[in-house]
Amino acid sequence: MLVELTIRDACPGDSEALVALIRQLGYPTSADAVRERVERLSSSDTDRLVVAELDGEIVGLASLHISLSIAYDGPAAKLSAIVVDERHRRGGIGRALVEEMEKEAGRRGCCLVFLTTAVRREGAHAFYERIGFEETGRRFSKRLG
Repeated sequence: MLVELTIRDACPGDSEALVALIRQLGYPTSADAVRERVERLSSSDTDRLVVAELDGEIVGLASLHISLSIAYDGPAAKLSAIVVDERHRRGGIGRALVEEMEKEAGRRGCCLVFLTTAVRREGAHAFYERIGFEETGRRFSKRLG
C-alpha cells in the first residue's frame, strides 16, 4: 500500500485536527481559537501555515513568519511552529515540513531561517541538528497582559 504525504496550506476547516497537534506542543487551545488564528495567518502577507497530510489525515503543521532585520541585508524567516503527531514521528514528515518552509523563505528572499525551542524538547533539538540547524543562543520571553 502506497502512503502519500501532501503538504498544503492550512485552512480554517483544519482547526479540529490542528488542536491535537498544538496540544502535543503543550499549548492548551480550542478549535474556535485555532480557527481564528488560521484565518489571521492565512490573510497575512508575512506568514505561511502549512499542514502535512498522510493519506488524508493531518499529521503535522509548520508555520513561518518573515520579518525585516537590522542585523542582515535580507529578511529573516522564523520557523514559528513545527510539530508532527507523535504517532508519525521519525518518518520524514518533519524534514518535509522544514524543507517546504525553507523553500518558502528562499522564494521570499530570506537570508536566514531560525527557530526557538523549549529547553525540555531534547528530541526536537537532535532533529534540528540532524537537518542542519545549529544552536546559536537562548530565548527569553515575557508575557504581556
